[in-house]
Amino acid sequence: MPSVDCKSDQQLGHWPRTDGTNMAALSPYATHSFVAESTNNSWSNMFRFIPDGSRVLDVGCSTGNFGSALQELKGCTVVGVDINDADIEEARSRLTEAHVLDIRDEGVGDVLGRFDVVVFGDVIEHLPDPRSVLQAVHGLLTPGGAIVYSIPHMGHISVRMDLMDGRFGYTEIGLLDKTHLHFYDRQEVYSVFEDSGFVIADELPTVASYPEKWLTTRLASMGLSPLPQYFAMLASTDAHVFQYVGIALPAGEYVTEPHVIANEMMPQDEILLKSNELIVENERLEAQLRDLYARIARIRRNPLAAVAFEARRRLRRNR
Repeated sequence: MPSVDCKSDQQLGHWPRTDGTNMAALSPYATHSFVAESTNNSWSNMFRFIPDGSRVLDVGCSTGNFGSALQELKGCTVVGVDINDADIEEARSRLTEAHVLDIRDEGVGDVLGRFDVVVFGDVIEHLPDPRSVLQAVHGLLTPGGAIVYSIPHMGHISVRMDLMDGRFGYTEIGLLDKTHLHFYDRQEVYSVFEDSGFVIADELPTVASYPEKWLTTRLASMGLSPLPQYFAMLASTDAHVFQYVGIALPAGEYVTEPHVIANEMMPQDEILLKSNELIVENERLEAQLRDLYARIARIRRNPLAAVAFEARRRLRRNR
């Protein structure tokens, strides 16, 4: 990987700084970077929940890229843990501390201390027993501390469409990451925290919407034709939510109203929405054009009859 001038990288707001390190032994998540200008992805959304100057434990920190951004942009103290030795070797150059540790191990708190925020960025779905881990986190939090999380949504429209098409293909990373041990929808996200003694206080999910035109075409390829109720059902069941991102407090803490998911959009989704509007407008204009061509054809075939037809039409419209 070629090196990039650090100053230019900082001006762009990318973390980590690219330094030409050999990435061969690193995990698939090692090159994930934080982009300060982004308005809606899992890292930027989690970033918004973490107070300036917090002492943060980043569970599954990989090479420390997210924690590095917290340190540089929010003045946080970040301790990272991961089970990948090569990732932690990189993280040690970026974070306050970085340890090869399994968060499930006993005595983790004795080694690491207490934290204002514990981050689980797309980690909970990898844990064999997430409830026991989350219950243990109570002992890692300072008074008023919180968990900030990102969890992929198995009910996203892309997965639903694949299932309807008879496919469920695992991938190296993403919603169907082959190392995921549990799958989550909104109900299960709430359940795993409530069972562990936490209350979700606020949410800022990432969304990835598909245009209705595209969905209709995809369904047609399966021999299906959606009713209007189908699209209403998708909207009411978080089909556009890609990752649930939020903050959870120990039960009994003050709870705020969650964000309205439908109003949170990634730039690419704004483009998709605009594309959908343009498709609808294009279809309307095409219908008007077909009607105009039909009228011209009638006039050419029989001018007198066409004039009479138009006169009757105007009379009906003026009544």
